[in-house]
Amino acid sequence: MNKAEVIDVIAGRYANGGWYATAPVIPWLAAEGGTLHDVMKTIEMIAPALQGKLCLDIPFKLDWHVEGGINEI
Repeated sequence: MNKAEVIDVIAGRYANGGWYATAPVIPWLAAEGGTLHDVMKTIEMIAPALQGKLCLDIPFKLDWHVEGGINEI
């Protein structure tokens, strides 16, 4: 059985209070929204499109990193 690939996703907050999330190794896997929940939900909806022969033909999981820590929420 193949080991799952880990895709790091960085989430943070803009100065205006909006949130963003991005996966540095996959630049187009990104989202912006009003809450951390919004951006996480969007990324989790986009991520399954990565699986398959045209993208990542291996299992993967998202590893979330919130800039500033969880106290920023």
